[in-house]
Amino acid sequence: MSIKSKFLACSALVFCLTTATIPLSAKAIPVAPPIEVAQATAQLTEEDVQAVIDLLQAARDNRDIEGTLELMAPFAVTVVTVESGNGLSTITTHLEGMDAHRQMLEQSFSQVQSRESLKNYVTIDIIDDNFGLAKIYQMETFETSAGEAWIAASQTVLRLGRVDGQVLVTSATVDGWISARPSQD
Repeated sequence: MSIKSKFLACSALVFCLTTATIPLSAKAIPVAPPIEVAQATAQLTEEDVQAVIDLLQAARDNRDIEGTLELMAPFAVTVVTVESGNGLSTITTHLEGMDAHRQMLEQSFSQVQSRESLKNYVTIDIIDDNFGLAKIYQMETFETSAGEAWIAASQTVLRLGRVDGQVLVTSATVDGWISARPSQD
């Protein structure tokens, strides 16, 4: 996989997950100690889910890696599929746990110089008292620290639940498309 492909996949994930890859080397991932999914004392609401999305957006705007990770369950899994502009290349990346997500966020935040949202909207569905879904649709342009201009569109599905009493992202699925932005000559 080329460096450019790695960057594209990585950038797409950070944009989606944190409104939202790095291919990890093949190695065993240690099993985290069990975490209890706490019984909810109150029903999960749309407001609970929206609050997490708002905090994710603020963390993204501030390039706050720790703030982003605090909103994710320690066992969080993210699957990202990114198609390049010509449709001939598709990259799927699988991230598990905090270390993999931290590495992706560090690389992505360091490579993106600026971004502008073109469209962005969210729908929220509460599945039951403990679990909800947020579907985030977005399109944006961004420039890399190397001066390259890109346009990206994505649909992200965040699954949220109560973990140790706190509403957190437990998994995410991102389907996106990215292409070089046409020059405006």
